[in-house]
Amino acid sequence: MDEDKKQENRYRHSQGKRLIEVRIKNTQQLFDSRDPAPFRERDLDDDFIEYVLSSVRELSISTPVKIIIYIEEPETADLPIDSIREGIRSYFSYQIELQRSELKSFMRRAQLFLVIGLVVLALCIGVAQTLVLPNPPGLTGILREGIVIFGWVSIWKPIEFILFDWYPLYEKIRFYKKMLVMEIEIKFNS
Repeated sequence: MDEDKKQENRYRHSQGKRLIEVRIKNTQQLFDSRDPAPFRERDLDDDFIEYVLSSVRELSISTPVKIIIYIEEPETADLPIDSIREGIRSYFSYQIELQRSELKSFMRRAQLFLVIGLVVLALCIGVAQTLVLPNPPGLTGILREGIVIFGWVSIWKPIEFILFDWYPLYEKIRFYKKMLVMEIEIKFNS
């Protein structure tokens, strides 16, 4: 059996969606009790987020997902279902904005490092060109080659940033977007 199929079979399937099911004792377990913000702006509980995010990551990004939250206590008037949904969506929306900001900052840093690396490379090549090589080159030849190699190495990490290291941040944005639009069903114990 294919590994992706094994992962998808861990989750029940209903109406064309994979179900991520969470059971909690009360609504306060969904939210970070250390956060003094008003309810709709409060951070979600770290364990809850980690569980949902890891579950969403196990499935293909294109797989429709629905989260069902089973709450053992009865629904209260001060915290209706729509408010809980709004609080969850607000958190994911905020995370998307944070990740976008981090990605922009990351790319600016990578570009700055690339400019610095290119300046170092140009200086190294310039210095290497000024070295007069005796015949046979000996230590001066080794020094010249070392300077050129140092210049090329100075742009290695910035190029790695620009080509590859941005993707994990972008992927987080994609998963948070998926979590923002997923259907959320809340079932209180009546």
